[in-house]
Amino acid sequence: MRGGLGQLTAVVRGLVGREAGRDGVEPADRLDRWRTRDWHAALLDLPLDERTYEARFRAPRAREIEDLWAWWTGAGEDPDGSGAATRPGPVARGYLGVYLLTLVAVHCSDRVRFHGDARREVTVAGVTAEDLSRRLVADPAVRRALVALHAPAEVAGRTGSPAERERGERARREWDGLDLDSLEFYRHGTTSFILTGRCAEPVRGRTVRFALKCVIHPYLALPAIAEATRGYASEHGRPDATEGSPAAPVWASHDSWILMDLIEGPTLEEYLAHRSTGRPDPAREILRPVDTEALRQVGAPLLRALAELEGEGRRHDDLAPSNIIVGTDGAGGLRLRFVDLGVNHLHSRSIPGALPGDGAYVAPEVRQDGTSHRDADLYSLGMLLVAIAGIPHTADGTVPDQFYVASVGLARLLEDLTDADPRRRLLVVPVDPARNRFEQILRVFEDEVEILEQDGRDRPRGRFQRVRDLSPGAGTVGRQRRMLQVRSAQAARATGTAAHVVHLRQARRLRRWAWACAVLLWGVTALALTWWSRDLGLSWQARWFDVLDDVSGRVLPDLAFLDDVRSAGSPVPDLLGNLPVRLVTVTFALVCARLYLNVFAEVSTIVAPVRGSRPPVRAVVAEAGLRSLAVLPAFYALVPTLLHRDLWPVFTFVGILTVALVVQACLGFAHDANERARAAGLSSVPRGEVPTLGRLEGWQPVVALYLVPVAVIGTLLMLDVVQDELVYAGFVSLINVGIFYLKSAGTDAPMIRAGLGRAVLAAERLERLRGETRRAERDPR
Repeated sequence: MRGGLGQLTAVVRGLVGREAGRDGVEPADRLDRWRTRDWHAALLDLPLDERTYEARFRAPRAREIEDLWAWWTGAGEDPDGSGAATRPGPVARGYLGVYLLTLVAVHCSDRVRFHGDARREVTVAGVTAEDLSRRLVADPAVRRALVALHAPAEVAGRTGSPAERERGERARREWDGLDLDSLEFYRHGTTSFILTGRCAEPVRGRTVRFALKCVIHPYLALPAIAEATRGYASEHGRPDATEGSPAAPVWASHDSWILMDLIEGPTLEEYLAHRSTGRPDPAREILRPVDTEALRQVGAPLLRALAELEGEGRRHDDLAPSNIIVGTDGAGGLRLRFVDLGVNHLHSRSIPGALPGDGAYVAPEVRQDGTSHRDADLYSLGMLLVAIAGIPHTADGTVPDQFYVASVGLARLLEDLTDADPRRRLLVVPVDPARNRFEQILRVFEDEVEILEQDGRDRPRGRFQRVRDLSPGAGTVGRQRRMLQVRSAQAARATGTAAHVVHLRQARRLRRWAWACAVLLWGVTALALTWWSRDLGLSWQARWFDVLDDVSGRVLPDLAFLDDVRSAGSPVPDLLGNLPVRLVTVTFALVCARLYLNVFAEVSTIVAPVRGSRPPVRAVVAEAGLRSLAVLPAFYALVPTLLHRDLWPVFTFVGILTVALVVQACLGFAHDANERARAAGLSSVPRGEVPTLGRLEGWQPVVALYLVPVAVIGTLLMLDVVQDELVYAGFVSLINVGIFYLKSAGTDAPMIRAGLGRAVLAAERLERLRGETRRAERDPR
């Protein structure tokens, strides 16, 4: 039997009874002769992944943990003394506890990194990994073994430069000042487990409690992790650091541990998991609301902490939820602090895109070469804001669709933070590189959150609100009015900076069109209801008709200005004769109004061009088409109502053709913008098909299929070849309401807004990229 880990696992199997009765079973008391360096060697040799462990020892690692834990909690006793020779002594038993603690820590790391489990929810041997580890460290024999394995005197002994020797002496001094009998288990990390305890005496006013991050032994076999641990205090520790720093003050580090202040509070990972508890899943993922309250309460403090860190001339490079501690600032708000600064070498050279666990937050350039980068924290910040908003990350690392539905401005900021190419981060957001970047990002972020708060679509939907959402405008005009007021206030506070002026102008322009659409909608509706009441012989009349009559000097029964232009072939009242035109024009007007207000009113394909450039033709055509939907449908409905009722088949066809052309113009713009963005290497656009844009593409065959019978039957009606006008009108009205009003302009609306919003921002980033290229050509320096 070979020594080291092989001998240790053989002894363990004998202890737990798995190999009882077999010849050659290693006696457990042999472990009593092992020295600390033997345990070091065995623990370093542990396989890090489950498959390698199972292939080497022919048993799942989880089963080994269960068997050893069962022995530890009960089978370690020998009441009759018959097995004394096969039981380890108290010293070896303590080391066996560390061995079990190491197995549990590696198992927990695997579950978090590769399976996406929350650390506190990882269970093994019927208990949580944290509870098992806590009970192990509470054993005095295990604590003594931990101290022996990690004591500087045991793992030192190297010769080196004066700086290295000084670092070692500092580690010994700090170690000697600890009350090691007070050690308790605190939590699991990615490559470590964290213990906490008290100092023997307060040192230089430092906090009495400390955190001791012990690297899991098998990870110390990786040179990059071992070296980073050894030099952590020199790299990230600051002798003058105080509790006011956003990063936890580091006392010392040595070959297998890092000693620092204990920062009380849950990690951001735990805080967000608790916040999401009990939150119902949406009926459709696209409708998952962005957590505006969390963005305000957590996102803003995160940016302030990053601004403080940058103000100290530092960066994190491994900014993940497990490395952020959530505390309070004393005034009722949250204060976020950072631990474990520096590159986590487990993430280097990993596959790009969203990874389980903390890997999703690591910048692609850090994953690629495992070194620190100036803009890595920008990427991590964007990914953290996505998580804080309660939205799952996408598989390819692009900004999730829900942000384009909720707020194009917030989606713009996230795109600008999470571009896979660090040279293209902060391409659109106005940031002066000579000033603190995170302070400037904070102002932009707070502006966009303020806009999102005024939107109101993320609020709980009561019965009344759900009914209101079925109305043509669904509150669009009021929402745009509120957002315009906020934009105006922001522009005033920012003294008219270029970005705020552009956003304000666009908000004003879109609101004018939405207002015009709403006014025309209600005008057409009032006119249709008035004409319908006349067909029914009712005396109701809108007041604005009275005004027109007074101006023209006419009185009822005629409606001046309107009845004068009506053809003699459209008599009023004539309920059955006018019913087709009333049904079709009203449903068509409602559909087009809802289509514009609920889908297109907040989309603009014209982005702010750089100096000396013009917007692409496709963008201009799409913009003209979108704005035409605000006014043309009302005209199409008014003409057959006011002039001649027999014109409704013509204008039905023209109206549907207009929608088809607008859809085609939008798709042409979106596909062109996305293809150019992919060719330029922008990571904000998915590599393959954009599902949300596919929903708009699905409109094309539906509209084309609708156009054919409308054209054919409408022509036959105009030629008096067919006479079933009311049946045809009913068919058209049902299609208008059932397909276009409820589905196309209703359930499809969030998908369409997301797809077009992503294309609009791709076009904007391309425009800014072109401007950067021109400036670089003019100034090669």
